[in-house]
Amino acid sequence: MPDERMQQILAELHTVGQGEDAEIPLAVTALNLAALDHLGLDLKRYRDHLAQLTDDAREAYAAVRRGMAEVPAAARALAETIGVRHGYQGDNATFDDPQNADLIRVIDRRRGLPVSLGILYIDLAHRLDVPASGLNTPGHFLMSLGDGDLARVIDPFNGGVVLNVEELRPWPQLPDDDPAKYGPVGRRDVLLRLLNNIHARALAGKDSVRALTITERMVLIAPRRADLWLELSKASEATGKMNAAIRAAQNCLNLAGPDAPIGRQAAFALQALKRRVN
Repeated sequence: MPDERMQQILAELHTVGQGEDAEIPLAVTALNLAALDHLGLDLKRYRDHLAQLTDDAREAYAAVRRGMAEVPAAARALAETIGVRHGYQGDNATFDDPQNADLIRVIDRRRGLPVSLGILYIDLAHRLDVPASGLNTPGHFLMSLGDGDLARVIDPFNGGVVLNVEELRPWPQLPDDDPAKYGPVGRRDVLLRLLNNIHARALAGKDSVRALTITERMVLIAPRRADLWLELSKASEATGKMNAAIRAAQNCLNLAGPDAPIGRQAAFALQALKRRVN
């Protein structure tokens, strides 16, 4: 049964990798990525919880929308649903705990990283038909809610609070107080940022097998990213999987082309790998 479950999940993730960014079901995909580490677990309870979040957010949005503009109403509905009604909050106490990047454990514990909580906020905003996206902020994940001049910056880690320019300025990790300079990024990039948190912790712990596993998942949902194929080549080499490393380097070269900087890196790596094998 676990093998069948894995094949089903991998098939769904493969579909995500081949599909358009705007069609990615963000929370469901994050749930599937987490499920690869919990193959004996029935996901129905977690899918039902996501459906309940949607129903509650729609109810909260309808209650405040009559007297408020779209974006402030959506921001309040999301914060009340996720942060107040269901008790999600940022995990300041054990921030580096890998559970915080695993959506299954985030749902269990109602604790998470900025990006894992952000996935819930962005996904629910989409279900309210309100534009939302992740922002390419370094260090601390933020999101935008709304379009154009009406867009607002939301901090999912701190209860979904709406940040203004004055609140953004003091952050040393943010190089500019114009949110447009930080993004937006697509849904696939948000998922990659989630996985990168797990990957970084695996590398810090010198767990090369885990790092390879997470890199494989990155490539699965973003197969057209040449840089990820190069990372997969390095991770495969680090675990002694030389033929897999060669294939990944070749895929990187094919995607990037020989004249691109990353293509030249892949070509160099490919030559070195082939010399080692021969």
